[in-house]
Amino acid sequence: MLKVMVVDDEALVRIGIKSCIDWEKQQFDFVGEAEDGLQALALMERSHPDIVMTDIMMPNMDGLQLIETINRRYPRIKVIVLSCLNDMDTVKKAIKLGAEDYILKLSMKPQNLLEVLLRTKAVIEEETRRKAEKVNLETVFHSNRQMIKNGLYAKWIEGSLSHEAFLKEYSLIDVQPDFPPYLVVCCTIDDWQNAPLQSRIRDRHLLSSSFVNICMESLKDFTGGEVAELEEGAYLILLQSPYPDRVPDQLTRFFHKMNLSLKRYLNISVSFAVSGLTTSLDKVPVLYAQARDSAEYRFYKGKESIIFADSLTTFKDRDIIMPADEEKLLTEYIYSHDREGVTRILNQLFQTLAASASHHPIRVKTALLNILYSFQKVLAPYEEQLPPAFGAANLKFTQLILNADTLANLQELTLEYVEHYFRSLPAASGLQTRPEIKNIKRYVYEHIEQAISLEDAAKYANMSRSYFSYIFKSEVGESFTNFVNRTKMEKARELIAMNNLKVYEAAERVGIKDEAYFSKVFKKYIGVSPGKVKKTFI
Repeated sequence: MLKVMVVDDEALVRIGIKSCIDWEKQQFDFVGEAEDGLQALALMERSHPDIVMTDIMMPNMDGLQLIETINRRYPRIKVIVLSCLNDMDTVKKAIKLGAEDYILKLSMKPQNLLEVLLRTKAVIEEETRRKAEKVNLETVFHSNRQMIKNGLYAKWIEGSLSHEAFLKEYSLIDVQPDFPPYLVVCCTIDDWQNAPLQSRIRDRHLLSSSFVNICMESLKDFTGGEVAELEEGAYLILLQSPYPDRVPDQLTRFFHKMNLSLKRYLNISVSFAVSGLTTSLDKVPVLYAQARDSAEYRFYKGKESIIFADSLTTFKDRDIIMPADEEKLLTEYIYSHDREGVTRILNQLFQTLAASASHHPIRVKTALLNILYSFQKVLAPYEEQLPPAFGAANLKFTQLILNADTLANLQELTLEYVEHYFRSLPAASGLQTRPEIKNIKRYVYEHIEQAISLEDAAKYANMSRSYFSYIFKSEVGESFTNFVNRTKMEKARELIAMNNLKVYEAAERVGIKDEAYFSKVFKKYIGVSPGKVKKTFI
């Protein structure tokens, strides 16, 4: 119920108003009366009225002074003026000072008084409703403010919102990114696909919101700044940079400190790519695009990277081709079911890629998927014997490789796939290659320049000459001597065709000094003379 009080120096007026209305029935609460403005203010401190009905002409503090004071101290209180016919000029002054309505004392009847009170009550209720709506809207707006910011920044950065439109819409949320010079940073959550599982917060939206909050708190201790999520797991951080000459040192300390907070509270880490400094806000989209491209180097640098775009070169955007001899060796290892050989070749490949750090990540991933396809071709004839889970695992590995954040993660996944392949191989094909045979084949591949006799191989395998010869042919499908000669000639063909070696040079590289003998053996296994192979590729 609304509380009402009366202020008038005439006791009969106060009594008449108090007694002519059934206050409770009309949902009002009559909380008191006063003889002048000073008494009224003292009563207000205790009773907190919603409506004050006051006379104008009173001793000590008149009605105009009271209205002015009420308007200043208690702006929510509505004032109804009790006036006489000859007081209309004063009533107008009262209205200007903030009075809500008035009623003439001489013509005042219970019904007239009630109508004025009900009108005032309606005004208060409407204002209360609007205020509640405003509070609700502000609450909703506040809770969604970051989401609105994210959308505005995303549209601006991608170019679907002009700079002028961005500033206009941004001003509507009562914030302006006005703190030049600006330092533009692309921040990415490491291993975003698995971050919710590793974090203490499982919901992606809540995890992102928590990250933004921690980031904004960290910025308060560092400099002015803005944070906006532009895509899942990727954020624009716009920093104020008052000391451009000290930017790298300042940022490195700040980024390390922020990662410590993120690990402590969310159990996640992030990487940063810094593209440049500008005094013009409209240059931010271009600088962010540079930062986003530079963030790809996290693939080589690993988690918690701090990357400065001006220190980088452009990725090589071309296919990755393994050296022919390594590719051949890998293929031999795959077909001979040599897990150790396969693992060694793949680790060498990853070492080369890491040392170069020059290929675009998607090119690396494509090359790895092509290599893994070689494994699948070996098992293709046994597809019917493979359990359904094998195909599902292949799809899973493909997706994991495409989503890999870093080269280290990609290497780990690739070696996991190799283990998966070799676990599936015996069950699918029934093949159980003897380790002695795998070892001697690997030895031949890796020591192709040596003359390895059947006796040497048998001794290396710790078998008798005749037993080794029998086992090798049973396992490989050809004699050991035939295998060595064929392997040497295939290697020589690659050296002549791909490396442009002379015939005698290729012969020496595979351990044969006699060029005539080499040419004879070459033609037997390859089908043409080495000279013809050389002419074909000139």
